[in-house]
Amino acid sequence: MSSKLSSKPNVSSSHPPTSSTSEQTQLFNSTTSSPAIDHATSDSNSHHPRSSRPRWIIRRLLTTLLAILIVVGAASPFVAVQYQKQVFAERVHTYLIQQKHYKPEQIASIQGIWGIMLPSFYVEVIFKDEPNRVYTYFAHAEIMQQSHRLLHATDPDQSNDSGAKHAEEPI
Repeated sequence: MSSKLSSKPNVSSSHPPTSSTSEQTQLFNSTTSSPAIDHATSDSNSHHPRSSRPRWIIRRLLTTLLAILIVVGAASPFVAVQYQKQVFAERVHTYLIQQKHYKPEQIASIQGIWGIMLPSFYVEVIFKDEPNRVYTYFAHAEIMQQSHRLLHATDPDQSNDSGAKHAEEPI
């Protein structure tokens, strides 16, 4: 019997040593999956000139451009209103300096206003010698003083009294 056992070829000597099944699976996965993935990636890029990466970039650019357009579109009315307020205030300032011959030092503030009532744009002016009185000017076609009022008037009759130093005719 020992002769029969010795006559059989030694299996372990002709083949590499066997390992556990999990080690074989890991070895198989590590040697075959990486080249297959690289091969698939290189095939898709070589066969398809429009790969997913340029589409992703184009999609990202279009999304960014759309977002910028939405923000600019939403902000443009606010910018236009601020611009118009500045234009009207500058027109009234020029009118007071050049036509009414006020000195810039006599003017405490000039503020363009966007209001609810028509005309929607008007300008409020406060002179330094009357810090509690506000003069309202319209500056659309021609510049004209519309009204004046006290800032902190407690009596309604006191708001348009005749003591306004800078009132223009007619009010």
